[in-house]
Amino acid sequence: MKREDQIKSLQKKLIQRRAELMQLLDGELMQLHNSDDAVGGDLVDLAVEVDYATVNSTLAEAESDELSAIDAALVRVTNGTYGRCNECEKNIPIDRLRKVPFADKCVQCQEAKEALKDSIHLSNNSQV
Repeated sequence: MKREDQIKSLQKKLIQRRAELMQLLDGELMQLHNSDDAVGGDLVDLAVEVDYATVNSTLAEAESDELSAIDAALVRVTNGTYGRCNECEKNIPIDRLRKVPFADKCVQCQEAKEALKDSIHLSNNSQV
């Protein structure tokens, strides 16, 4: 299959995943809203509700981040830049895009970015 056809297939997967995330995010936000309305119970009930709200909030944040990445990928599809590394501008291998359809960097550039981030993190921690 030609790369162009594979990208069209990945675009469909991105759109499908976006719809799934919108539905999940809707549910998470609804549960967070409902937990805000819940009043009563003892301290144990309240602690459980707080833990539950924290988990829902964390899930909603992760889903929102993935949704933003998918939206950015769909913009790149429209612009004709999808599947090209934002750093080195080489084509991102289709196998990588199948695994991470919203990837905007090739493996080498992503690893370099993460290594830099880790070294900055380690540097900041050693100064404390």
